[in-house]
Amino acid sequence: MKKRSDDMIFLIIWLLLIGYAVFLAPPGEDPDPVFSKILSGDWGGIDPLVFAVFNSLGLFPLVFLTILLLHDRQRWPAWPFALLSLGTGAFSLLPYFAFGDRPAKKRTRVRTPNWLVRFLSSRFWLIVLMIMWIGNLLTLLQGFSLAAYRDAYFASGLVSVMTIDWLVLWGLSIYATHRYFPDAKAKGLAWIPILGPVLVMWLNRKDLQPK
Repeated sequence: MKKRSDDMIFLIIWLLLIGYAVFLAPPGEDPDPVFSKILSGDWGGIDPLVFAVFNSLGLFPLVFLTILLLHDRQRWPAWPFALLSLGTGAFSLLPYFAFGDRPAKKRTRVRTPNWLVRFLSSRFWLIVLMIMWIGNLLTLLQGFSLAAYRDAYFASGLVSVMTIDWLVLWGLSIYATHRYFPDAKAKGLAWIPILGPVLVMWLNRKDLQPK
C-alpha cells in the first residue's frame, strides 16, 4: 500500500514539474541569457552558484545511474530512464519511480552486465564521483551572490526550471538511497546533495553487488 501511495506522489510531482516548466517558469529574454553564455563559453559571466547548480544537474544523474543500474531488476528497465536523465534530469526519472519501480513477476537478477556492476560498485568509480563533486564545489570559491542567483531565477527560464529540477533530484536521491539500501549504514548522509548517496555506497561497498 505504501509503494502505491509513493507512486501517486511521484506522478503528481512529475505533472507539477512539467506544469511549472511549461506555464510558470519566467519566459525571460529570448535567447535565454544564461543558456547563451553557456553555449558561447562565457562561463565567467555566470554567477558561480548558478554555474554550480547547472553542473549539479550533470552529477545527480551519474549518482542515479549508479544506484539504478546496480538494482535494475524491477518491472521496467531502469537504464533508459537513467541515461535520459543525463539530459532531462527529474523529468525522466519521475516516470520510472511512478510506474516502473515495481517488482517484476519473474526476473530475479539484475539486467546490468556483470562487468558494469563491478565497475559501478568499484572504489575507482565512487572516487571519481567524489572528485567531480569536490570540483564542482570549488566553483563556489570564486564568490557567489544569492541576490545574483535570485535575479537569474526570475530572468532566465533555464535557471528557474533547473532550480526546481535540482530540488526534485535531491529529494529523489534521498528516497532512492533509502529505497535501494534499506539496511545500509549511515543512510542519513544521503541528505548531503550528490555526495551523500555516494558516501553511503562507499561505506557499504560489500553490499553493493546484488546477490
